[in-house]
Amino acid sequence: MMKVADFLKVYLTFLSLSLLVNLLFLEIIFGSTAIPEYQEEIEQKGWWAFLYEMLVGVSIFYALFSLAGSLVFIKKRYEPKKMGLLSLALGFLFEFTFMRPDWVQNIYALRIGGGDVVAVLVSSLYWFIPWSVPSYILNKFVLTKE
Repeated sequence: MMKVADFLKVYLTFLSLSLLVNLLFLEIIFGSTAIPEYQEEIEQKGWWAFLYEMLVGVSIFYALFSLAGSLVFIKKRYEPKKMGLLSLALGFLFEFTFMRPDWVQNIYALRIGGGDVVAVLVSSLYWFIPWSVPSYILNKFVLTKE
C-alpha cells in the first residue's frame, strides 16, 4: 500500500518536470518566439497578460494531466517508454478533439505542408515528455533507493 508521502513524491515529480519542461521551455520560451498565435497574443495583450494566462491555464492543465500520469504510474509501474507513448496518445487525443490548433485543422482538410509536419513532431515531443521523463527519474533514482 502506498503512503500519502510516497504518492506526493510521485505526483510532485510528475508535476514539477511537466511544468519545468512544458510550461517554461516549450510554452513560454519556445512558444513565444516560434508560434505565431502566441506572438499575436503578446502583441494584443502584452507580456504580463500572456505570462499570467500561461502560468494559470497550463499549470491547471498539467496539475490534472500529471495526476492522471501519477495514478497510471502507481497502478501499473510502466517503463518510461510505455508511459511516454500513453502520454503521447492521450495528448494527441486532446489535440485532435478539443484543442484543434491550425495544424490539426490542416490535417483534417488534407492540406498537409512542411509546417504541419514540424508541428506534429514538436507536438509529439511535447506530449511524450510529461509522463516518460518523470517515470524514468522515479524508476532510476527515486524508487530504487526505497
